[in-house]
Amino acid sequence: MNTETSIHTEDPPNIENSINTEDILTFNGVSKVYSKGGFEKVALNNLSFSLHPHTHTLITGSSGAGKTSIIYLAGLIKKPSEGKIFVKGISTNDLGETERSNLIKNEIGLIFRRSNLLPYLSILENVMLPMISSEQSKAEDLLEKIELNNWSRFPRDLSIEEEQKVALARSLVNDPALLLADEPTGELDWDETENFMEILRKMDNVTILMTSDQNSLNHFFQNTHELKYGILNPLSSSE
Repeated sequence: MNTETSIHTEDPPNIENSINTEDILTFNGVSKVYSKGGFEKVALNNLSFSLHPHTHTLITGSSGAGKTSIIYLAGLIKKPSEGKIFVKGISTNDLGETERSNLIKNEIGLIFRRSNLLPYLSILENVMLPMISSEQSKAEDLLEKIELNNWSRFPRDLSIEEEQKVALARSLVNDPALLLADEPTGELDWDETENFMEILRKMDNVTILMTSDQNSLNHFFQNTHELKYGILNPLSSSE
């Protein structure tokens, strides 16, 4: 894994042409405000950071701190209230639906707290479902890498840990530049969590941004930040 610091929270340039196109993800002055019942809640407050290629970053914070908002914005599922988001130097704010979908399909992998596997598809079929190509061997190689066998099984036959492993393989099947993981160990016990994280740590050909409420996971990452009151604060880096 690249030992370079994976996240920088100093303000990046406000001029779009000055964005470093080598960075995988850039938030430039990004805020997210939710309105409900006449009230506004600030989830993210003027965040500016960038992620370098092949680096792994953890963002911790309490429930409701805004961690999922970062994942949804980085994954182009939601749009920022203010600021700009760049993926591999591409400004994503004003992309059309087709361009946005293509960018997600080609460059972004997503995994969440629950696997959301399709129950009527086997392990192998679930992994192959989003594939751009139809190379079954590629899906099989990923399943071997995540240490899962008997690929003809269905989700009903799997433990939660196994489901998350399948979801991880599915998220990587198109060789994304960026893997976004929103509390993927939230329903695992500690032994299962460590097993999953050891596998995730081996994925050194992809930039990973993961959220969790477990500060104890920071030793799996080069750099850990805490999200509090909509602002990122550095915690500690692993050796």
